[in-house]
Amino acid sequence: MFDASNSHEENGQEFQILRSESTINIDKLINEKIHYIAQNAGVKNIKKIVKNQILELDELVLNSGLEVAQIAEVLNVILTGKLDDIDTKRLIKVLLPRTKISNFLVIKVLGSLGNKILKYNIQALLLRWIIIVYNVIEDHSELLKFYGVIIHYMEYDTLRVDLQNRYGPEPHLLGLLTLYKAFFPNLVTIRIPPSKGALFKCSDVAWFQLFNQIQRKWNCDKSLDDTPLTRSLFLKSTPKKRKLDHIEVPKARTFNATQNSITLDEIMNVKLLASNIDKIDLPSQLASVLENRMLQHIVVCNPEKVTIARISYWLEQCLMELVYWNDNTVETKALFNKFLAKYVQTWDGIEHQEAILKLLSLLRPVPFKQLSNEFLTPLQKLHEKLSSNWKAKLIHCYTNLFTHWILHQEDNFGHTNQEGEIEDLENSFLKLSTEGDHSKVIQELINHMNQLSLTSLESTNDDLEVQHAILSAFETIANLQLNHNWDMIIIPSSSIVYRSFFTSGMSLSRICGIVLQYKEAFDKFEKGSRRIRTRHNRNYINYFNSFVMDMCNCLWRNRPFNKEDKNAKGFQLDDDIIQKLQEIYSENWVFSYSITHLPSLSALSKSCVQNLEDSSPNITKRLASPVTQFSLKEAGGLQMTYTDYRVHFLKELHELGFIGIHDFLCQSLTSLSKLKKG
Repeated sequence: MFDASNSHEENGQEFQILRSESTINIDKLINEKIHYIAQNAGVKNIKKIVKNQILELDELVLNSGLEVAQIAEVLNVILTGKLDDIDTKRLIKVLLPRTKISNFLVIKVLGSLGNKILKYNIQALLLRWIIIVYNVIEDHSELLKFYGVIIHYMEYDTLRVDLQNRYGPEPHLLGLLTLYKAFFPNLVTIRIPPSKGALFKCSDVAWFQLFNQIQRKWNCDKSLDDTPLTRSLFLKSTPKKRKLDHIEVPKARTFNATQNSITLDEIMNVKLLASNIDKIDLPSQLASVLENRMLQHIVVCNPEKVTIARISYWLEQCLMELVYWNDNTVETKALFNKFLAKYVQTWDGIEHQEAILKLLSLLRPVPFKQLSNEFLTPLQKLHEKLSSNWKAKLIHCYTNLFTHWILHQEDNFGHTNQEGEIEDLENSFLKLSTEGDHSKVIQELINHMNQLSLTSLESTNDDLEVQHAILSAFETIANLQLNHNWDMIIIPSSSIVYRSFFTSGMSLSRICGIVLQYKEAFDKFEKGSRRIRTRHNRNYINYFNSFVMDMCNCLWRNRPFNKEDKNAKGFQLDDDIIQKLQEIYSENWVFSYSITHLPSLSALSKSCVQNLEDSSPNITKRLASPVTQFSLKEAGGLQMTYTDYRVHFLKELHELGFIGIHDFLCQSLTSLSKLKKG
């Protein structure tokens, strides 16, 4: 019986013997000619002889190709630039490898780019050679690092604009920009018109076919006749990119695959997936994971950091393009809200934190119930379990969000139709009424942040970073009310104000400054043509006045937690608590929460006294106890009134940067108004 397997093996062995015998003589001739060309390139007297040697070398290589060492020697001759263009091009065309080639040779060519010795047409031909032999390069890992060098100048916007201005919408230029935009969307922000035809075709079919012939001959692989090594050069016609709500999701294709690699297309079932999970060459554009179930399995089973980072980067760039760089139509903005709402529902609060919080701050207003369900509720759940740093960042995010809304409302204020809706839908807040829903949504968002702030303080024990975020938020609100078209009065909750009073000198001074800004905003609205619009806001003013009265009673009037004065609320403390505090402080009760005795300021007060004593030559007795109107009158001491000391201390605080306390007291108390003017 005829044994096909044995026959095939014998024929293969015979072929190898014949090939080795003939190769010895051919290689000897090739080496002699390469050596002669290398030794005499650029020598004028024998230029014609060198040219003839190149022609003879060309004839030899057309049938046999070159070994790696021979290719390296020919490349050395080419890169010296000693030959004329015709001879150099002919030498480049003989660079037909028999087997795989070292990536070092390709790196050497890339390293010569920009070399003034080689003309641009020669450099372009060398790049074309790299494309021809790309699939037989031994190791692409080092080569891939050179993409940063190749596309370095693409980062310059001026270069991209200059290319278009000089050459116009040439197909190859647009194709190049399209390719960069697909892989590096951050580098190409301009719009590129779609193209129906293939932009990149083989520029030298004969050269490519000759390369394939040499490969088939030396590798004895008949399958090459049916499976060309062109996956990285020719992209098969594929269905149009599917769209995910107008966002183009690329097809799962592996552009840098080799004959030995395992691609996604070859994984047909779970068994193959399990046995090759660590060997699969992932698609060149991992964003295809959004619509490819098999790729999703691979990423879940083998979630390498690089893979996740690539997918994340594509998503981030896609969203940023949608928000920042695209035409901001109502449709795209609504799509942005829709995507983000889905993402936040399963977000862990950690991954892509900076990008997500930035995107959240750019949300468009929707009815508050919808806003709460889609965003505020899932974010509040994260708020409950994440760190104080995260809580602070969320408050900053909300601050940026309502600031954006308020400023946008101001820009569109008054441009409404008969139904009270903003006419310009391109820039509107999705048909929210300027007199109704829009203002209400902003007010409800700030109220939500107000409650969230209080929860944050309680759960973090008045963490300094959280406190800074909250005070920054209300400083922003106060500024918007004072300097912009925002007259919906929303003040910090009493708990936030009073907690700030006791926490630190920083928080005390800042809350005093915030209260003062609110006071100025109220006065502006009352004296101006626009009045505070609702009875609810009028109640806010009365509520706010209690802050002013309570803080002045403590800091200056020596009547801490008094409830008898008009508007005084005694920091909303219960009477039994106030009585207990009086018992603790006994005779020093009236000074216990004053500007000179507050724990947050007492060290500064002590330092102020010591400085006064050091600068007074007549002092015979230094103050041992806290400053009071009685201790200052002791013999041998400073001999100044308590009021004079407090005024001096208030000036010291101002110089130290506690401007809020100084300005608040000077503008709230008639007795100190002259101090402010001075």
